[in-house]
Amino acid sequence: MKILIVASFFPYPPHFGGAFDVLERIKGIKSLGHDIDLVCTCKEFPEEKNVVFLKQFINELIIVPRKNRIINLFSAKPLQVISRKSLKKVALKKNYDYAILEAESVGIILENKYLKASQIVVRVHNNESDYFFQLAKSAKKYTEKLYYYLEGIKYKKYSKAIFEKADRLWFISNEEIKNCHILFRNKSIYLPASVNEVFVKQELSNKTVLFVGALFMPNNLEAIMWYLQNVHSFITEKNYKLIIAGSTGDKEPIIFEDMFKKYSNVEVLLNHNDLSSYYSRSTIFINPMLHGAGVKIKSINAIQNGLILISSKTGVEGTGLVKNEMYFEADRPEDFINAILKTFSMDIDTKQKMADNAQDFLTQNNYLSVLKKEIQDEN
Repeated sequence: MKILIVASFFPYPPHFGGAFDVLERIKGIKSLGHDIDLVCTCKEFPEEKNVVFLKQFINELIIVPRKNRIINLFSAKPLQVISRKSLKKVALKKNYDYAILEAESVGIILENKYLKASQIVVRVHNNESDYFFQLAKSAKKYTEKLYYYLEGIKYKKYSKAIFEKADRLWFISNEEIKNCHILFRNKSIYLPASVNEVFVKQELSNKTVLFVGALFMPNNLEAIMWYLQNVHSFITEKNYKLIIAGSTGDKEPIIFEDMFKKYSNVEVLLNHNDLSSYYSRSTIFINPMLHGAGVKIKSINAIQNGLILISSKTGVEGTGLVKNEMYFEADRPEDFINAILKTFSMDIDTKQKMADNAQDFLTQNNYLSVLKKEIQDEN
């Protein structure tokens, strides 16, 4: 099968959840024996070493420039879409069996006269409208709040238009299928987050807590600052330590270093491609997100890497994980403190059983079996 994937970003390194899901699904599609071309939009051309890495899974890579203009804020379409309008003109020379659009932000490619695909698929990473409304709640500056709020309003109409044009909708969250418009349910399926790597077993013997997130996103920054101010400073357990790992996007790393340096027992790791050693140095993964939509890939990654997950309801929504069996749920500061201290006091076998339960659940609900049924060679 010839498959075109259209993404709003270059997916390697996978510094945030959406990139992880796209990259791992590319690997999965390749493992099924299909040919993949990738179109992605970028503000800057990716580093050559990252291009070389990705080309082991794809045949052709087309980089399309992404440009933001102030005037585009007044468009009826979301700025996330208009900034990628060059997708309308990119020359596509092949006929594809499937064109997979990684979210509605690349939906403008459907206006491209060169696009020829038997099936149009949209990967629904979030309810985009709700996602931007949630970002508006997390943002601190009024200008950012206004921008996110207006994007949320615009996406309500735009997402519906793109869903109408699609043949299939691949939802990452089962909950969001239930909440989508009834007209779209007959072409919607639940395709879990893409997880290919072997599940890791950790020692779980230390008192180190890990947070990983794209720090340039206001909801992630809000989450870790809430934890630092309301939980971290109140844990006096001997040898307790917090590791904060994340990407800074277009922002200078010094901004975040200054933000976190006033807190003791904190190690900050910015823009690291490989976090495996930091997972192995930790026992607990925290996801204290207050606002968000869709599945939080960071929670899935934590389980894949063998840590005990302590998360807010927002941090595990749409995953299907069972609290107290596969993770601890915490929404208030005292919930986080109690769950962390409880985990520290548990014996190794009990901690390992919880980690195993969560990993078994992900194994039983693997995306690849669903993908095999979705992408079938009809010849």
